[in-house]
Amino acid sequence: MTGRAVCPALLLSADWSTTPAKRRMAIASRRGDGSYLVGAPEAVGPLDTLLPRIERRAGPGAAILIGLDHPIGVPLAWARQTGVTAFRPLLAQLGQGEWARFFEVSDHPTLRQPFYPRPNPSKGATSRAHLAQALGAATMDELRRRCERQTPTRKAAECLFFTLGGAQVGRAAISGWRELLHPALDHLRLWPFDGPLTTLLAQPGCTVAEIYPAEAYGQLGVTIGSRNRTSKRKREHRQAACAHWLAGGLPDGIALSEAARAEIATGFATEDDFDAFAGLLGMLLVVLGHRAPGEPADAEVRAVEGWILGQDPSSILRG
Repeated sequence: MTGRAVCPALLLSADWSTTPAKRRMAIASRRGDGSYLVGAPEAVGPLDTLLPRIERRAGPGAAILIGLDHPIGVPLAWARQTGVTAFRPLLAQLGQGEWARFFEVSDHPTLRQPFYPRPNPSKGATSRAHLAQALGAATMDELRRRCERQTPTRKAAECLFFTLGGAQVGRAAISGWRELLHPALDHLRLWPFDGPLTTLLAQPGCTVAEIYPAEAYGQLGVTIGSRNRTSKRKREHRQAACAHWLAGGLPDGIALSEAARAEIATGFATEDDFDAFAGLLGMLLVVLGHRAPGEPADAEVRAVEGWILGQDPSSILRG
């Protein structure tokens, strides 16, 4: 135990997608005894009403923690070349002025239009080496944020700016930044950019943090993926991977609703539901004090790159 860290009234974990119908969320509400009741996954719904809906659900003056399954922050190697010293003010400017084309995916990336390649790329425009060269990096690993690099329990995440393939996260980041975070930026607190989690959640309103279900798997005793020849796309594999959650495999303080128990027992309807639920349980490990939030000691990383909630900074492998 790391000690009880924070106690928001409501937690929301969203598995993000550029396709609205695939955006799913799972919610946990604090009960009178300090434990959390976890509900079954549900649709995120319209983004322009999401925050008001969640605030009404939590109640007046409540502290809310929202976890989004997409990058929040930019790589230091890129930021240093563009003069960016903090992510929050950058986010406020994106889509305007010198950053007017930032969100436009291109086959010819530049420092201020870095997302690459387009969904139907032109011939030859699928090379990670091309992206690294265009953005002034010697290797793709330079374009990964520190929190995205390999750990003992998962492989490295895809580079933020690469938008091709099943592992890509760039299009989800574009969607989340442009459609949710940017319009509500004045009403949101961003962890770790705006301060330690305990400080942010001591205030009413919404705090947003980045989550990564693949990181949460290891924290929750879930083994699924190529290492053991299973796939989260297969319902029977999801069912086997999380069955222990119903047999005492979750720590004290987490109570499962009947609807949530039914989802676990049947392996969840979709992989999006599975990831939203795993992301929420990972958030609860932090809120209940079973894991530290993970704020890195490096002030430049906290200001520019951000961090994945609950990830131990010492777990990042070098290389």
